[in-house]
Amino acid sequence: MKRVRAEQIQGAVGHYLRRRQFVESDGAMKQGPKFTQTAEEMATNLTVQAESGSPNVVSAAPCQADPNQYEIQFGRLKVFLFDTESKYSREVKQLLYPLFVYLHLDMVHSGLKSAADSFYSRFHGMFLQNTDQKDIMEQLRSTLNSQDIYSNSKLRTLIENKYVVSFTEESYNYLLRYLQSDNNSTLCKVLASHIHLDVQCSQQTGYQLYSVGAQSRSDVVGLEPSEIPTTMLQNEAALEMLQDSIKQVKDGPPSLTTICFYAFYNTDQLLNTAEISPDNKLLSAGFDNSCIKLWSLRSKKLKFGPQQVDVSRINLACDIVDNEVVDDVGSEMKILRGHCGPVYATKFLSDNSGLLSCSEDMTVRYWDLCSFKNTGLYQGHAYPVWDIDVSPLSLYFVSGSHDRTARLWALERTYPLRIYAGHLADVDCVKFHPNSNYVATGSIDKTVRLWSTQQGNTVRLFTGHRGPVLALAFSPNGKYLASAGEDQRLKLWDLASGNLFKELRGHTDNITSLAFSPDSSLIVSASVDNSVRVWDIRNTHSNSPADGSSNELVGVYTGQTSNLLSVQFMTCNLVLVTGVAQEKKEP
Repeated sequence: MKRVRAEQIQGAVGHYLRRRQFVESDGAMKQGPKFTQTAEEMATNLTVQAESGSPNVVSAAPCQADPNQYEIQFGRLKVFLFDTESKYSREVKQLLYPLFVYLHLDMVHSGLKSAADSFYSRFHGMFLQNTDQKDIMEQLRSTLNSQDIYSNSKLRTLIENKYVVSFTEESYNYLLRYLQSDNNSTLCKVLASHIHLDVQCSQQTGYQLYSVGAQSRSDVVGLEPSEIPTTMLQNEAALEMLQDSIKQVKDGPPSLTTICFYAFYNTDQLLNTAEISPDNKLLSAGFDNSCIKLWSLRSKKLKFGPQQVDVSRINLACDIVDNEVVDDVGSEMKILRGHCGPVYATKFLSDNSGLLSCSEDMTVRYWDLCSFKNTGLYQGHAYPVWDIDVSPLSLYFVSGSHDRTARLWALERTYPLRIYAGHLADVDCVKFHPNSNYVATGSIDKTVRLWSTQQGNTVRLFTGHRGPVLALAFSPNGKYLASAGEDQRLKLWDLASGNLFKELRGHTDNITSLAFSPDSSLIVSASVDNSVRVWDIRNTHSNSPADGSSNELVGVYTGQTSNLLSVQFMTCNLVLVTGVAQEKKEP
């Protein structure tokens, strides 16, 4: 009974395999399992296992293809390559000839006579211009079965050897993307069985044959490598010239920056801070009278955004509701009120959705720039808060206070997450590292400390200033920290070694603000001496200035201001400066 059952199962499996065109399945099942294998078979199996992973679309092809798919898939590839004007398609076109030859031989070997004739008559005209290819086409026309293939020395060589097709990496990826875009299993089968794709950086693309058996290379029929097109050589020369030009610009002296001054008039010495949003659309200012003023720097006026519905105050149809005044027109300035003391610093979020401010009232407040309302209050400091900074992704912000500490906050938490204690006097300035893993603090105790954001401990201590530190800035590449203050010196610190990298001299009064260029090659400083100075920290391309400034100085800008508040480096080599305009004295 068991034997009859096994025969029924074997017959059903055999019938299924024959329907799937596994024509030799009966013989394999009758032979039974094979427990031994030769060295050649073992090497073949290991090669298949190593080269047929799921990412390799060329090797992951089925064993038998539909007869109609030979012509369909090759024709689709031909149309794709000839309809696409691309340097990669021109290189991949040279793959059409070996694909045609091996597809035709595979159909003849599988006994698909009618499919082979249709395939040959449709596509063989593409390969009659080349003498060697035309000779192979003539021999393929007279090939009717497997015996004809192995009796022809050239065709037998093609079957027993693989074509090596040299591709650049870009062209190879271009081919893979096409093969993965649709059902190209027949092409993948031929590529895996008869063609070796050699990916290299060279621009030259050619074909040659190498033996996969014991046959010597002297019997191998190969193709001469194609010459490099003249246009490719011209493009390569142009690329080299472009790369040389880019290198000269990087290594040469920097181009002068464009300075844009925003001056405040009639402030009556009540202005403490000013900040421009990252998108250069808004300008905020903090005043002694505890208010914050917000201006639009574009022609578009400030308007209230769509308000969210407060479910606790839903009005019914029977309720008598006064008509609310809706600001449809907008205004050029908004006043934000909430603090009860002078505002010392403001900071926009990276997406310009909100604004943070700190004050003498020991609090930090969050302002929603859609409704222009105070929606967050952060309390924790015991004394006035002098400075704040937002992390690059606006996940955290840090504050520095008169209580000698800096504190780490999250926007959704009203209590500090970390307290950085160690300075001996006020923490006047704070700054996030570009990777958000570190926070720098500058203090009246003349030191700069670098803290681990998560651990809360000091990882670097920089000493050398002769006065309070008022300004900090990290280079965008994360390698350097700049600090400056009342000693009129700008110091650059190497964060990796913890040593002083450079000291820049030139200002004649307190330095109040610092900013790096996006490529970390330039640094801009603003001072109470009403000058903005640009420094090149890479090399000394210019001679020593006559006023005794450091050789790194590349530009000095002055304006009709009495106090410079902040300096910010934007894209396109633009520097934005805010300050208080110099009042004209009446005679």
